[in-house]
Amino acid sequence: MPRFHFDIHENGHLIPDDDGREFVDEDDARKEAVLTGASIARDAFVAGSAHRVVIDVREGTAPFLKVSITLEVEET
Repeated sequence: MPRFHFDIHENGHLIPDDDGREFVDEDDARKEAVLTGASIARDAFVAGSAHRVVIDVREGTAPFLKVSITLEVEET
């Protein structure tokens, strides 16, 4: 099974995924990337610790996918 790594960026701070996880296929890795990004973004946005979260997914060392979630609040 292919191994995917999910490197997390919060406001420019990198949290590398050195271990990675195995997934049956690319579709499962893509779904996990979206779920991971949404979960991290929700917690960071509510806490006020970040306004942008990016998950860089790579298969081994090759880039595979990027999930970017940005919070924009406009007060009226």
